[in-house]
Amino acid sequence: MPAISVAATRFYRPGDGSTVFEVLAEVRLRAVTSAVAHEGAARYRVEIAVRDSAGTALTSGGLDREVPAALARVPGATATESFRFAAAPGTYTVQLRAVPEGGQASAIEQQLVVRAFSARPPLSDLVLATEVQPADTGAVAPGVIRRAGLAMRSAPIPRLVLDSARIAYYLEVYPWPGAASDAELVAEVVGAGGRRMVRTPPRQVRFESAGGVARGSLDLTGLPEGRYALRLAVRLGDSTLTAEAPFEVIPQSAPAEVRAAAPEDEFEAMSEAALDSLYGPTEYLLEDAERGVFMSLSLTGKRRFMREAWRRRDPTPGTPDNPALTEFLRTVAYVNAAFRESGQGAVAGWRTDRGRVYLRNGRPDDLLRRPSASPRPYEVWKYMRGRMRYYIFYDRSGLSNYELIGSNDVREPSTNWETRLGRQNALDVMDFIR
Repeated sequence: MPAISVAATRFYRPGDGSTVFEVLAEVRLRAVTSAVAHEGAARYRVEIAVRDSAGTALTSGGLDREVPAALARVPGATATESFRFAAAPGTYTVQLRAVPEGGQASAIEQQLVVRAFSARPPLSDLVLATEVQPADTGAVAPGVIRRAGLAMRSAPIPRLVLDSARIAYYLEVYPWPGAASDAELVAEVVGAGGRRMVRTPPRQVRFESAGGVARGSLDLTGLPEGRYALRLAVRLGDSTLTAEAPFEVIPQSAPAEVRAAAPEDEFEAMSEAALDSLYGPTEYLLEDAERGVFMSLSLTGKRRFMREAWRRRDPTPGTPDNPALTEFLRTVAYVNAAFRESGQGAVAGWRTDRGRVYLRNGRPDDLLRRPSASPRPYEVWKYMRGRMRYYIFYDRSGLSNYELIGSNDVREPSTNWETRLGRQNALDVMDFIR
């Protein structure tokens, strides 16, 4: 895997004929954080510049990033960055540079040459996403593209895991004058050598003359590990338009050669501040007998506590890697990006109600959502593994700061959620959780 991977997706703006570029970059953390491997946090800076064919800077800037050092040492761990810019027809060079804090390690950089649409195209580029949520306003997390009221989590090459291989797609259609408004949509997954692996039945869609969106998702569970392309074909009258984008299916755990490179003891190299930071989200997973002692321990005691706590949760004892810890660190990073509460007194994602439930239970099996534009925005998460569990979250502020107001999980609070949601919403929720 390269130290930085970069890709750009293009959308057309009919109003002024410009192209909007959504740029995604994936940074391999070990390549930019080796100089601070023993600190509580790993810090680096991402510098971005866009230049036209004459070398004139169109835009430039920088982002300071900080990740837990424990996460930075996980083999294969990455961080995704995203930014957008608009440009007139022409050719542009996007340059990304990741600079480790302190300058003790070399900066890494990558360039990407992109071309803006020279005229109105029939299609945008295709977006593939591993997660899609409504998002009309407000900031979105790094690695997320927002279009048409949707927040789509993506990457230069999105990766799906074998046991939960679901991918969403998004494509904008810009019909030409006189084009048919009724269309037929077919999605295909193509493997090595152009071999067709999956093909959906034709689906009828309709586009207004000003344009529209083709979107949907595919459950690809069972697709073997490997590199693929999703190809979307839109048939408008006698014309068939196609767009495609790559993705990968990877195993749940890291390959053996990567596991062998993992540190023999993850906790021995951690400072006390890093251990304290990791303990916060870890506490959600602990048994009652394990709680209440960690913060009173010495540095050596804290290391021993965390080592033993995660040894008991290691599904592969006797091997150098602990897949449970590796996956937990990835989940903490995702939760902090996805569920952070903004505003006065910002709250880290793992401290929020949604973050806590996600860390304990993982991704919900089913989800009911009423977006922030509704009078009473709420979400209901349902888990079908083992005993059915549901969690009802209510946006108390209208700023996507969701509070857990109802659940059948005895560990969680449950208030008069029916009253807070209103009669019709409560009926919808009851139908959903039956």
